[in-house]
Amino acid sequence: MSQLTGREPASLPLAESRPTTAADAASRRADYTVLTKPRITLMVVITAAAGFALAPGVWSWLTLLGTLIGTALSCMGASVLNQVIERETDGMMERTKNRPLPAGRIGVNEAMWFGVALGVLGVALLALTTTWLAAALSAFTIVSYVLIYTPMKRYSPMALLVGAVPGAMPPMIGYAAVTGDAGAAAWLAFAIMFVWQVPHFLAIAWLHRDDYARAGFPMLPVLDSTGKRTFRQVLIGCLLLVPLGGLPTMLGISGIAYFFTALACGLGFLAFGVALVLRPGRTQARRLFLVSLIYLPVVLTVMLVDML
Repeated sequence: MSQLTGREPASLPLAESRPTTAADAASRRADYTVLTKPRITLMVVITAAAGFALAPGVWSWLTLLGTLIGTALSCMGASVLNQVIERETDGMMERTKNRPLPAGRIGVNEAMWFGVALGVLGVALLALTTTWLAAALSAFTIVSYVLIYTPMKRYSPMALLVGAVPGAMPPMIGYAAVTGDAGAAAWLAFAIMFVWQVPHFLAIAWLHRDDYARAGFPMLPVLDSTGKRTFRQVLIGCLLLVPLGGLPTMLGISGIAYFFTALACGLGFLAFGVALVLRPGRTQARRLFLVSLIYLPVVLTVMLVDML
């Protein structure tokens, strides 16, 4: 936990020379918002809602709101603590050097307690409004993401697979919030999200491999200068999603409409993976990344609609 403490950056001279204005307050709120990574939080809330909707049984609006807000707070807390630990490496990368912590606009201890408060509130809200299993899964997600995955990124490319575990937990949290257990539908949603993250994040890492190399992250695209191993892993992930996407229908969880939608999405995703292998480069990697952003919400949404 020593990485979570440190000296506060010196205050900016401008902040000491004049009173705080409305513009200063708005800028500070914006910095706190950036720390919570709103776009990632939104994706996490959507996938948690998908898991919630997949669950059988009676539910209430209080349970639904507790699930969504509790999961969102937990995700935001993990994101803030991740940035506290990675503040130095973030400062070495072009795409992250202007974040509030490396830029010195928010202090380390201030951000640390903000992240801890968000995480604790999220887990507590899940425990009070849903089930203990949902709260425990949320706590596991925060701990594994912040204290296992985040430090591991500095030492091993296997961190991608380790980080995919907490990344795939939101639908299980949503499902457990209703049922108090983890059923087949929850595990299938977890598996789809776990595998989906491999081509998704390898595409991101390939696009920003120079940045990651500058910060000393031994990600596969950094170690693999030709891209052969990276794109092979991308292709494996895309291939696995094709049969995996069809399993909900095979197990009677979703219907035939979902099956053909998942098959079409899986084959489309695979086609972009093959294109990246055949014509490696930034353009194809960016296309694969954009397609990955379409695949997941479409598949999960149709799975839900087909269950109605």
